[in-house]
Amino acid sequence: MTVGTALPASIEDNLLADRYLKPEFTGKGGFLKRGAMAQSASDIVATFDIRCRSAKQLVSSLSGGNMQKVVIGREFTADADILIIAQPTRGVDVGAIEFIHRRIIEMRDQGKAVLLVSSDLQEVMSMSDSLVVMNSGKIVAYFEDAAATSDKDLGLYMLGLKRQSPEEIGKVLHE
Repeated sequence: MTVGTALPASIEDNLLADRYLKPEFTGKGGFLKRGAMAQSASDIVATFDIRCRSAKQLVSSLSGGNMQKVVIGREFTADADILIIAQPTRGVDVGAIEFIHRRIIEMRDQGKAVLLVSSDLQEVMSMSDSLVVMNSGKIVAYFEDAAATSDKDLGLYMLGLKRQSPEEIGKVLHE
């Protein structure tokens, strides 16, 4: 298993790793505003229900599900216009799954592009507006309306038993 965290670093350092140069965390002379950083990390810990003693705790001491929440918390609060999410709910509890799904929908509703990669077919079907199916590294199908696609039909494309025409696939590639 690979993780999106620096295991020997604290939760705080992992949550804010990409934000050290942001104005809210940098004072005069380039010194870090540790208080502002600690508060931001504590807010993310609370919002994403990361189970820990404090944000100063090492990520390596967390359960796999809580490590996943650290990654989700960092990426979902990064204010990016495009979010590529792979297996966002792997290893987290049911309540966290629902929370993550709601946050993904909120981001979509804010006009952000979200690319969801998941081996959980039900997750993909319930969370997607449109679907691109790949088999052996090639796009084999594009469904503009995920809700109108059956999981049985989708499975045939995933297994490589069906393939759309080049014209249909060209829609997703803008050809």
